[in-house]
Amino acid sequence: MTGAGHGCASSSGERGFTLLELVVVLGLLALTLAVVAPSLGRARLGLMVRSTAYELAANLRASRAAARATSIEHVLTIDLSQRLYWAEGVVGRRPLPPGVALDMTVPQGERINAAVGRIRFFPDGSASGARLVLHDGRSTASLVVDWLTGDVRLQ
Repeated sequence: MTGAGHGCASSSGERGFTLLELVVVLGLLALTLAVVAPSLGRARLGLMVRSTAYELAANLRASRAAARATSIEHVLTIDLSQRLYWAEGVVGRRPLPPGVALDMTVPQGERINAAVGRIRFFPDGSASGARLVLHDGRSTASLVVDWLTGDVRLQ
């Protein structure tokens, strides 16, 4: 029972890739990765701005809800020099992520100093008002706290 084709490979019919073909494919993969990787990093930064804005908006809304529920005003403080924000009894100290900048516009009476401001929420649902702009050089997200209604809108 010996016949051609049973476990024997002939040297003239072998199939596979040459070394040159493998090097070309690896080169194309490396080139593709070099082009795509920087854009993935930029997309991640844009997501960081957006996720930080969503988190900050949720914490502002929690402060407003706490003021309404307890009939006591609550204040969310933002310290730009320390890159932190918090609301006593509602939100613990939270850092701003690296690479995300925050511009804050609050009423003069709510400015503690050039780097620290407050957003005050009152028991009736109103607020002192604010505009917060988060950015990383490419992406921007704006939060507006309406002084009359206390609503927090992400734009």
